[in-house]
Amino acid sequence: MDQKMRKCPKKKSRHDGFSLAELMTVIAVIGIMAAIAIPGFLGWLPNYYLKSAARDLRASFQLARVTAIKSGANGTITFNQAVGSDTYDYVVFEDTDNDLVLDTAETAGVVKKVKWSDYYPGISTDSNNFAANDEGLPAVAFGANGIPKKSSPGFASGTVSIKNADSSKADVVMSRAGNIKVELNMN
Repeated sequence: MDQKMRKCPKKKSRHDGFSLAELMTVIAVIGIMAAIAIPGFLGWLPNYYLKSAARDLRASFQLARVTAIKSGANGTITFNQAVGSDTYDYVVFEDTDNDLVLDTAETAGVVKKVKWSDYYPGISTDSNNFAANDEGLPAVAFGANGIPKKSSPGFASGTVSIKNADSSKADVVMSRAGNIKVELNMN
């Protein structure tokens, strides 16, 4: 009875595994699919980076507004701002003296600094029509009430236009009421 209870090892058949021809066919099909998909993916990337950069800038405007409301001081964004030995495309900071200029004493209050090239390859600023601060840099601030203002009296509004390597553009537009929207102009 012991011999009946024992199981015999499974016999190997010649159908276990893949043949070299089957394996090569699968590899060839994967290669053809990759050759078709990769150019389309690479063509899609510049517009993806542009949309992401525009959304990030919009979020940075919101960050400046929240910083102002929380701190009671201006939440300011300056463009083409030098911090130390680097120049950033834009810097968000807590502006304790409310002059829309990043002073040496305020560098500890820097909330965010962005170089397009560090995050979004091929993205650059095309134009910026925000009013200049006392250093001649485009700047906008949000007061403690969340309303945008410029260095001279009055409410701020403006547009930052960014572009990608394919010359598609995105505009980040802020109204005097502080509404911020992104407008895409894809080629």
